[in-house]
Amino acid sequence: MSSLALSAVRSIVALGLLLTAALVRADAPTAADFASRPEYSRLRLSPDGSSIGVIAEINGQQGLMVIRLADKAVIGRFSLGLDGAIANYWWVSPTRLVVSGAIQFGSLDQPREIGELIGVDADGGNRSYLFGYRAPIGPVKARGTNGRGIDLQDRSEAATMVDPRPEDPRHAVIAVHSFTETGEPNRASAVLLDVYTGARSQLASAPIAGDSDFLTDQDGAVRYVVTEDRDARSQTWVRRTAGADWQLLNQGALADADITPLRFDAGGKAYLRSNEKNGLDCLYEQDLFSGDKRELSCDDVADLAQAIFSFDRRQPIAALYEAGRPTIRYLTDHPDRVLLEKIQNSFPEQVAIPVSVTRDGNKAVLLVYSDRSPGRYFLFDRASEKATFLLLAHRGIDPKQMAERRPITYPARDGRVIHGYLTAPRGDPAKGLPMVLLPHGGPFGIRDSWEWDAEAQWLAANGYAVLQPNFRGSGGYGRDHLLGGQQRWDSVMIDDLVDGTRWAIEQGVADADRIGVFGASYGGYAALMSALREPALYRCVVDYAGVSDLKALSENSDIANTRAGRSFIDRFIGSSSARLKAASPLTLIDRLKAPVFIVHGEEDARVPFAQAKALRKALDQRKLPYEWLTKKGEGHGFSKPENREEFLIKLVAFLDRHLEPAAPAADTTPAAR
Repeated sequence: MSSLALSAVRSIVALGLLLTAALVRADAPTAADFASRPEYSRLRLSPDGSSIGVIAEINGQQGLMVIRLADKAVIGRFSLGLDGAIANYWWVSPTRLVVSGAIQFGSLDQPREIGELIGVDADGGNRSYLFGYRAPIGPVKARGTNGRGIDLQDRSEAATMVDPRPEDPRHAVIAVHSFTETGEPNRASAVLLDVYTGARSQLASAPIAGDSDFLTDQDGAVRYVVTEDRDARSQTWVRRTAGADWQLLNQGALADADITPLRFDAGGKAYLRSNEKNGLDCLYEQDLFSGDKRELSCDDVADLAQAIFSFDRRQPIAALYEAGRPTIRYLTDHPDRVLLEKIQNSFPEQVAIPVSVTRDGNKAVLLVYSDRSPGRYFLFDRASEKATFLLLAHRGIDPKQMAERRPITYPARDGRVIHGYLTAPRGDPAKGLPMVLLPHGGPFGIRDSWEWDAEAQWLAANGYAVLQPNFRGSGGYGRDHLLGGQQRWDSVMIDDLVDGTRWAIEQGVADADRIGVFGASYGGYAALMSALREPALYRCVVDYAGVSDLKALSENSDIANTRAGRSFIDRFIGSSSARLKAASPLTLIDRLKAPVFIVHGEEDARVPFAQAKALRKALDQRKLPYEWLTKKGEGHGFSKPENREEFLIKLVAFLDRHLEPAAPAADTTPAAR
């Protein structure tokens, strides 16, 4: 953030008034705009509301800045050096923060926390290395995967934040995870950490070995833990009183349920996300003393996406669902519910939710976003009911120049309703267009949503309709939908994508002779497999960090390096060599008719570069056409903006050669939000 970071603080608006866009560009956005990451994210108020933290770029890396709200001055900057990034941070007092270090291996990976916690004052001084494998603080020494990062198995302990405890300015509750010599997790512990010295004392131990997430009550006592055993199976445990023995909730009728504790109020009630009723995540309230539980909110189609709590963080006042476009359901007559409705009504055609509140609940940061806007941040004052504009998440994107992201549904061949999104060029009737099918990566538990999507918007800006189905295996639509893709990478999941393509043709959206398929990670696999299963349907294929050989993936990848990862492969992809071979694109490569654009990072640990080379070799042997773009020093997806920009430019050039889009029509639609 420059010295102008918050000089754009302006537009104090009373709730109920229509808010205008904060950015208007005369020129069209470029590939560089879409390739760049949002400049600012994770704004969080200090407990007393005097300052605000923000994740921003510092010297080319993801760092932390602190701004004093009284005069909008940047009072502190903190980063981890050229090889590190700040994955997360927490205010532990009005003047002290704890940050978590991370390594990012590629744009398709989330920053991977490396288990270290560092204390720092709001002005950037008084730095203390609180927990981790190295000291003193300095650039992360690369080791592990091809010299690119730190692998969890290289350390015996790692820490994650549980409760920053701003009411206790000296301490926070963290989880300490320890590992065997082979990298398997031992039993985790909840620990009270001194945020100045790093001194710690144990509060509780998880009931079994494995990855564990703890939850504390209003008094800081550890009351819940969600464990994942070495076979990647989740269980939820509760202590009815502080210090009592752990009791397993996943028993009897709840044996197959996924139960996630969210928060406590001050009266012995806990709020839970659970899919025990119908396989869909719903919001529940549970009395810890009696064990009684009641449903607060549930949807017939979509999982609970988010519970929105009162400004004092004690009671849920609304539930957000996203079958297509996000919808907010208000739950109570709490005064903050009325405020939330006023806030939402002040931002029509957008979603406006509090993402940070002060300890007294009098101030909040609002994130306002839509399908066309990457997000704007506002400072909300509860007493005056006014919102002050703070900053844009992504300054290079003007929502008025973005395309609508329309929720769609279509029937799969077996009758199941598939939800997804269609993005068409602005100003064009969505008829007879060249189209790109864009399956998401993951794939299990991941979904496409109504939020702004850089790749879909870039393709739409270049004349393409973009279809993004939430095929079986995707998250957001219940357990049955997610498990419907289990061991069906190459069959039902691909059927859902093909059925979506045919739906778009039948609706007149897509020109049947001008359809391509592009995906990253699992999406790259799905792009290849779709073109192999239906060689007459797709004219070209873009395989970005995709899997071509499932057997090789099961033997050589960071997933295969742990017991939980191998268990995941066995359960969700396939356990036999014959099954993995049959489901691999390389096995069916003789069916390929479409030219392929192969894109891969040469240091990819998730889907190793050998996968791309094996695909290239198979194409060379058969004299099949392809194009090739790889980058040294890149992992699972390109993370350097210049490499992402080059990819986006070459992506459109490749599609243009094979799909021949017309120039986008002049936009006659109403002004975008």
